[in-house]
Amino acid sequence: MANELNLSASQFIILAIILSLAVTVLWLKKSYFQLGIEPVTDNTTHNVGTRYGAYIQSQGKYYN
Repeated sequence: MANELNLSASQFIILAIILSLAVTVLWLKKSYFQLGIEPVTDNTTHNVGTRYGAYIQSQGKYYN
Protein backbone atom coordinates (compact mmCIF):
# COMPACT_ATOMS: atom_id res chain seq x y z
CA MET A 1 0.00 0.00 0.00
CA ALA A 2 1.46 3.33 -1.07
CA ASN A 3 1.18 6.24 1.32
CA GLU A 4 1.65 9.82 0.26
CA LEU A 5 4.31 11.90 1.99
CA ASN A 6 2.95 15.21 3.20
CA LEU A 7 6.13 17.27 3.39
CA SER A 8 6.52 20.98 3.76
CA ALA A 9 8.72 22.86 1.29
CA SER A 10 11.74 22.90 3.60
CA GLN A 11 11.38 19.20 4.40
CA PHE A 12 11.16 18.42 0.68
CA ILE A 13 14.32 20.42 -0.05
CA ILE A 14 16.23 18.63 2.72
CA LEU A 15 15.01 15.24 1.47
CA ALA A 16 15.99 16.12 -2.11
CA ILE A 17 19.50 17.14 -0.99
CA ILE A 18 19.97 13.93 1.01
CA LEU A 19 18.74 11.76 -1.85
CA SER A 20 20.92 13.54 -4.42
CA LEU A 21 23.97 13.08 -2.17
CA ALA A 22 23.15 9.39 -1.76
CA VAL A 23 22.81 8.96 -5.53
CA THR A 24 26.12 10.78 -6.09
CA VAL A 25 27.94 8.60 -3.54
CA LEU A 26 26.51 5.42 -5.07
CA TRP A 27 27.36 6.62 -8.60
CA LEU A 28 30.99 7.33 -7.70
CA LYS A 29 31.49 4.22 -5.54
CA LYS A 30 33.89 1.71 -7.06
CA SER A 31 32.20 -1.48 -8.01
CA TYR A 32 33.68 -4.79 -6.94
CA PHE A 33 32.17 -6.85 -9.74
CA GLN A 34 32.65 -6.70 -13.48
CA LEU A 35 30.44 -7.97 -16.24
CA GLY A 36 32.05 -10.49 -18.58
CA ILE A 37 30.93 -8.76 -21.77
CA GLU A 38 33.42 -8.56 -24.61
CA PRO A 39 32.98 -6.29 -27.63
CA VAL A 40 32.01 -7.96 -30.88
CA THR A 41 34.78 -7.44 -33.41
CA ASP A 42 33.77 -9.72 -36.27
CA ASN A 43 31.80 -8.55 -39.26
CA THR A 44 28.52 -10.45 -39.43
CA THR A 45 27.53 -9.33 -42.94
CA HIS A 46 28.79 -12.63 -44.37
CA ASN A 47 25.91 -14.37 -42.53
CA VAL A 48 23.29 -12.43 -44.48
CA GLY A 49 21.99 -14.47 -47.39
CA THR A 50 21.57 -13.23 -50.94
CA ARG A 51 17.78 -13.34 -50.62
CA TYR A 52 17.63 -11.23 -47.45
CA GLY A 53 16.33 -8.14 -49.26
CA ALA A 54 13.60 -10.14 -50.97
CA TYR A 55 12.61 -11.60 -47.60
CA ILE A 56 12.29 -8.14 -46.02
CA GLN A 57 10.33 -6.90 -49.02
CA SER A 58 7.91 -9.84 -48.85
CA GLN A 59 7.38 -9.34 -45.11
CA GLY A 60 6.36 -5.74 -45.70
CA LYS A 61 3.44 -6.90 -47.84
CA TYR A 62 1.82 -8.65 -44.89
CA TYR A 63 1.63 -5.54 -42.72
CA ASN A 64 0.35 -2.99 -45.30
